[in-house]
Amino acid sequence: MRIEAVDIYGFGKWYEQHFDFDPQLQVFQGDNETGKSTLSAFIDGVLFGFATKKQPYAQYIPKSGHSYGGQLTLVQNKQRYIVKRVAGRAGGEVTVTTADGQHHDEAFLQQLLAPINGQLFRQIFRFDQQALTAIFQLQQTDISRQLLTVGAAGSQEWLHLAQKYRREAARLYKPRGRVWPLNQAFNQLTTLKAKLANAQATLPTYLAQQQKVQRQQALVTTLDQQIATTRPTINTLSQLQRSWPNYQNWQALQRKLAQQPASLAPQVYQAFQALQQQHHSQQAELQQLTAKLNAATGEQQLTPAFLFYQQHQAEFTEQMVQVTTMQTALQVSAELRQQQQVLQQEQQQLQTELGVTTAQQPLSQLDLTQARHNQEQRQQLQQQIQQQQAVLQQQTQQNQTAEQQVAQLENQLQSPQSRSQRHGKQQSYLVWGLVLVIGLLLPKWLKLVAVGGVAGLIWQWRQQSVTPTTTATQQQWQQALAKLDQQQARLVGLTQQLNKAKANLAAATAAWESLKGRYNYGSLSDDVILNHQHDFTRLLACQQQQAQLTERQNETTYQLHQWLAGFDFARAWLPLANVEPAAAISQISDFVAAQQTQLTNLRAGDQDYAYYQQQTTRVQQEIAATDQARHDLLTRHHLVSEHELQQRQQADQSQQQLRERQTILANQLGPLLTTLQKYADLASLQTELTTRQNELQQKQTQLDAGQRELTTLQTQLEQLASDGSYRILRQQVAQQEAEITALTQRWLSYQLAAQWIERTLSQTSRQRLPAMLTLAENYFAILTQQRYVKIKLTADQITVMRQDHQVFAVGELSQGTAEQLYVALRLAFAQTISDVQQMPLVIDDSFVNFDSHRQQQVLTLLAKLSQTNQVIYFTAQTVQPTVGQVTVLQAQ
Repeated sequence: MRIEAVDIYGFGKWYEQHFDFDPQLQVFQGDNETGKSTLSAFIDGVLFGFATKKQPYAQYIPKSGHSYGGQLTLVQNKQRYIVKRVAGRAGGEVTVTTADGQHHDEAFLQQLLAPINGQLFRQIFRFDQQALTAIFQLQQTDISRQLLTVGAAGSQEWLHLAQKYRREAARLYKPRGRVWPLNQAFNQLTTLKAKLANAQATLPTYLAQQQKVQRQQALVTTLDQQIATTRPTINTLSQLQRSWPNYQNWQALQRKLAQQPASLAPQVYQAFQALQQQHHSQQAELQQLTAKLNAATGEQQLTPAFLFYQQHQAEFTEQMVQVTTMQTALQVSAELRQQQQVLQQEQQQLQTELGVTTAQQPLSQLDLTQARHNQEQRQQLQQQIQQQQAVLQQQTQQNQTAEQQVAQLENQLQSPQSRSQRHGKQQSYLVWGLVLVIGLLLPKWLKLVAVGGVAGLIWQWRQQSVTPTTTATQQQWQQALAKLDQQQARLVGLTQQLNKAKANLAAATAAWESLKGRYNYGSLSDDVILNHQHDFTRLLACQQQQAQLTERQNETTYQLHQWLAGFDFARAWLPLANVEPAAAISQISDFVAAQQTQLTNLRAGDQDYAYYQQQTTRVQQEIAATDQARHDLLTRHHLVSEHELQQRQQADQSQQQLRERQTILANQLGPLLTTLQKYADLASLQTELTTRQNELQQKQTQLDAGQRELTTLQTQLEQLASDGSYRILRQQVAQQEAEITALTQRWLSYQLAAQWIERTLSQTSRQRLPAMLTLAENYFAILTQQRYVKIKLTADQITVMRQDHQVFAVGELSQGTAEQLYVALRLAFAQTISDVQQMPLVIDDSFVNFDSHRQQQVLTLLAKLSQTNQVIYFTAQTVQPTVGQVTVLQAQ
């Protein structure tokens, strides 16, 4: 792996800084406080994580307020990667970008660097002056261990840890020991098991009570699990209930937006405003022409009505443009009245058939499907409840019979043995006892008869001790008890099923009543609701059509009144108050026609008047064209007047405000909105919440009763024991076994850990140490200008041989030569480990004690190493390497 470039956003003194790296040897040269160590720490931080708050002085937080972090451009196996790390938890947030633009996380970076982690990188590929001086401070007995530390990173700490594990294991157990914890625990367990075997009770009643306790414990555990499952559901439903007001507001806004027409484009309002301005300009020109016409006819005798018409010719012309439209509106009004009468008759007939006084909202397709499913579900649940009640009653009777049978068998088991059995046993003991006494009275060898009596007594006692305790009655009792357990479990299951069916029926009934209440169907039968939805739809359609016709009628009437109101300026000549619209239109048309005739005659006798009249006609035509354009614009968007356009603009603004409010509510509800939409209304949500709460309360009541019953049974079980030693001994045995298990696990952990550490370090040393020493000798010769040619490792020390075959121990070397030896060892190990992962060698001001000749030899060695591993060298000295590049850092 090689580093191509470094980009720092903000790290210590560096911010917004770019560095290009030589792929072989990159030297950063600068005085103290120029940022060499900061740049070195940045490379380490991007690869393996920035320091956390536990090491505040190693974080390099920028003082200038720039963003914290940066990126490295790496090349590995001819693939380019950009590793970016910025501020974040646990060492910063990492993004690895590959050449194809894909992004990966920190796990990808760890896989890319594997098996090298931060600790191994600092122990193998990065070192400073502190590491160099450590070798010189070691004693002779510690040099070999330090070499092992170089040959296997972290081995010295691992060796100490292995020894510690061996000592800890020896404190726990020794094969022939008696005082160690694990040995004592084994002996104590053997003693406790022997006592437990003697104290174990065999009474049938004790065993029966023990089985009852186990059954009750299983019941309590089941109820506890059911309660734990129900509580999260209740919490979610409660949260939905608290959010319902916001959801209602969201629904209301949704309905309002659904009823609103589509918004008009802003260009429509702009076009209408332009036509309005054009109309005002044309009206001004028309007024000027009217004044000139009045001046041209000033000397002629004209009627007052004509003079008034001439003065207001523009207004008359503008109004008369719509006379045909008004006549059409009269015909439309008559048709609308006829349609309203037909719809009124149909609406009254539907209301009579359905038994309602007003139109009711029909069910939506979803609600209708749910209503029919709800009706089927309620019918099925009612049948199911009836069947379950019958089965439960039958099972209860069977359970009572089984309990009686178990009680009878228990009484038989607790009764004393029959006299015949006791008499038979007593006779057997008496016979063998007589044989023993007689044998003792016989002389000499005939006393062997006494031995036979003793043997007979022992045989009789053993026969009695091995006699099976399980009689036919005990077998019957155990079978009856097992059957009772099954029947009781089934009885509990049937009771739970019945309660669940009743709860489901109550929930379904509540949902049905909630649906009826939401649609105001409270007094209607289920048959009418489910089978006459088409009539409800038609009745609502009739009402809506009536409203539409009324609205159109009102619009037509308003349009006629508005047009007639346009003649208010001629109220003295056209008295239209209390006149029907048809008569008013006729009166206006006659008046305008008479004045137009006189105007034509006047235009034929006066040329100026004819010219002005011609211009007036042109302007009036332009006004008519503008008015038609306004009318067409309004018609294209289904509008009647300018007033309606203004209302539409206000409605569009209000609609936009509604959308913004709905968005705010949706953001407040968040993920709950989707869940809330599954409920038809608040009542259904509350019903489900109440049902769940009732179930939880019922289960909690059952659990409390079950726990009380369990406590009673456990108390009775303790009383049935012959003494308290059996229970206490069982507990002591369990505790002793747990203690032995824990001690054994600790002992095995210590032993295995120590063995693994020692084997791993040994294998690592055997594999890499010979190759490392060969390279170290070569590097040590280069650093010392061939003065030292051999490194030899013995059991208790490390020695070096000079060119003249003189041998020196490490302690006899000068500090500079000892540091050169350590550098050779470290670089040799880094070169050896490169077959696993090639990493750049980072050397931070590590050769301050070297003279100029040694500095030059270090550069020679680094140039050689850079052929296989990239070398990044930070120094305060002025150097001139033969390969690579030198970047001079300046103080800022």
